[in-house]
Amino acid sequence: MNDGSVKNPGIEFWDAVRGHEGAETGQVRSQVTSIDSTTLINPMGEEWRLYRMDMLIPTAAIVLGLTLLAIVLFRLIRGEIKIQGGYSGQKIKRFSTFQRYVHWTTAILFIVLALTGVILLFGRYIVIPVFGAEIGGTLTWLCKRTHDFAGPAFGVALLVMIITFIKGNMPSRIDLQWLLKGGGLFGKHASAGRYNAGEKAWYWTIALAGTLVVLSGLVLDFPNFDQGRNTMMYSHWVHSIGAVILIAFAMGHIYMGTIAMQGAFEAMQTGYCDSNWAKEHHDLWYADMQEAGKIDEPTNEPAGTLQLADNKS
Repeated sequence: MNDGSVKNPGIEFWDAVRGHEGAETGQVRSQVTSIDSTTLINPMGEEWRLYRMDMLIPTAAIVLGLTLLAIVLFRLIRGEIKIQGGYSGQKIKRFSTFQRYVHWTTAILFIVLALTGVILLFGRYIVIPVFGAEIGGTLTWLCKRTHDFAGPAFGVALLVMIITFIKGNMPSRIDLQWLLKGGGLFGKHASAGRYNAGEKAWYWTIALAGTLVVLSGLVLDFPNFDQGRNTMMYSHWVHSIGAVILIAFAMGHIYMGTIAMQGAFEAMQTGYCDSNWAKEHHDLWYADMQEAGKIDEPTNEPAGTLQLADNKS
C-alpha cells in the first residue's frame, strides 16, 4: 500500500508526457528527431485555443464593429467633405505611375488577405451557419489556400511600398498642430505638407504592424524550418492581433480615400489632383508645387475631370 512517501511512477510519466514543469527529462523518447518530438501533449496549445475562442474572436468582432460604426456615424455627422472652392480645372501631379502601381498592388493583396483572414477567423460563426458545413468547409479551405499564397506576395509588395513612400512620411512638428485641430475635419483649417498626420499614421502602422504580420505569417506558412509548436503559437498570436489592428485602420483609410472626401480618390486613380483640393488639404505642399511651377494652367474640362496629359517637369 502506497503511504504517499513513494511517488507513483505513472504520475511522473504523464507529467513528462504533458510537459509539466518539474517533470524529469528523458522519460519520453521518440524515434522522430524533429524539434518537440518528445513533447506528446502541449498544454499551451489548449491555452491558445481557449484564448482564441474566448478572447480573440469576440474582441476582434467588437473592434471591427466599432470601427464600422464610427465610420457610419462620421458620415452621418460630417457628410461628404466637399472641395470648398470647387474644382479649379488646374491639376498637380501627385503620384507617379510607379507609385500608383505599387499602391494598388499592395492594396489589392491586402484586401484579399483581409477578406480571407476574416472568413477564417469568423467562419464558424458566419460562413458555416449561412452556407452549411459542406459549402462552408470548401469555402474556408479555398480562403486558407488563397491566404497562404497571397501572404508572401504581400510581404514583397509591402517592402517595396515602404521604400517607395517613405519620402514625405517622416514625422514633423506640423503634424502635432494638424492633430490638435482634428485634421480640419470639423471647421478650423489644418495645414499639412505632402502627407498629413493621418496619412503618416497609416503609413507607419502598415509599415510596422504589417511587417510583424508578414513575418509571423511566414512562420505559420512554412512550418518546416524546425520552429516549435510554442513558436507557432506565439506567431499566431502576433499575426491575428496585428491583422485585426491593420484591418481596423484600413477601413478608415479606405473610407477617407474613396467616398469621404471629394477629389481624394482621383489622386491615386489618375496620379493627378485638383489644385483647389491640394490647397485646402495640403496647403504647404501646394505652396511648394506653386513655387516650383508644377501647377498646370486651367483647362476647359467639366468640373471634377482631370486630364492625364503630362505635367510640367
